[in-house]
Amino acid sequence: MRKVLTAAAAVALFTTAIASTAGTAVAAPRADAGPPSSNAAGTASSPIKTNERNGSFDLQSHRGGRGEWTEESLAAFANSLKLGVSTLELDTHLTEEGKVIVWHDDTIQANKCVDTSPATPGDAEFPYVGDRVADLSLAQIKTLDCGFKQLPGYPEQDVIEGNRIAELKDVFQLVRDYGAKKVRFNVETKVEDGQAGGEGSVALTKAVVTEIYMAGMSGRTTVQSFDWSTLNYTKKIAPQLPTVALSSGDAWLQVGRPGAAPELGGIDIDDYDGSLAKAARAQGYDVISPAFASVTPKMIAEAHEFGLPVIPWTVNTTADMARLIDLGVDGIITDYPTRLRTLMNGRGLKLPQAYGKL
Repeated sequence: MRKVLTAAAAVALFTTAIASTAGTAVAAPRADAGPPSSNAAGTASSPIKTNERNGSFDLQSHRGGRGEWTEESLAAFANSLKLGVSTLELDTHLTEEGKVIVWHDDTIQANKCVDTSPATPGDAEFPYVGDRVADLSLAQIKTLDCGFKQLPGYPEQDVIEGNRIAELKDVFQLVRDYGAKKVRFNVETKVEDGQAGGEGSVALTKAVVTEIYMAGMSGRTTVQSFDWSTLNYTKKIAPQLPTVALSSGDAWLQVGRPGAAPELGGIDIDDYDGSLAKAARAQGYDVISPAFASVTPKMIAEAHEFGLPVIPWTVNTTADMARLIDLGVDGIITDYPTRLRTLMNGRGLKLPQAYGKL
């Protein structure tokens, strides 16, 4: 069982831990590492059991419900709270000056955002669309209109007109404002291609974990990543935070390709028989989150044997949702939280609490 800390004690513990690190990514444990700490994907006050989080099943709203509302917008997160979800799933990047923003892409995409005006008169960097997020200041990013049209491929999406990219602290505050005390956060540290395990990974992880602790949300937040070195670093500086190993499948894991993989924190997946669950257990991670098409009964059985919940992404059709529930997954990350909630209701699963009205 993980010890529950007050917000002040958690901040003090984290501050001490982060001060003791050298600021470099943490190497993965050896293949013969012992069993992980108790699974902590659910409430921080009790051991986690399969299908026992906020409700009987972990309904995660991907980017706030991208299929229903403009992605990663505060309005999308608010609508997810009103609908009733277990977890808000979101992505993070660092701005030029180190602010943590909630956004998926490494660069400002023209199909999602348009320029409005320069952050300062005569800004030589304007226009900003097409630039790397890491090369833009928060003030520059805040000028972007990222709710000007419906995202292609999502015909049911309601456009949140004039949407501005939010900071992570804004999402935490939103949940406070709604009094959504049972809602959790699944925060992804996004790392640019080819930069896994680098200085950017460390800087982002440190900033994200700092925001989590300063907001007093360490007891209800998981950190997920496709860069497992950031999970290792999280475990070092904030061992109270549960970690989630993301995977895109065997090719991404580099099954059958000898050698250490930077994305996996420097391990060779073949040292773990090509198994996501075995590798995650050995590293001491708390949850596995595979691409939904890669989920098999063997994967689920293996993960559950190790006490690891399986939360696949991104599952958008009712048929796929039903199939995965039948296989025994512990939750689903979806762009369409309303569809999943409707299916859960039809199957008699306990529904997450709704806060306010849609």
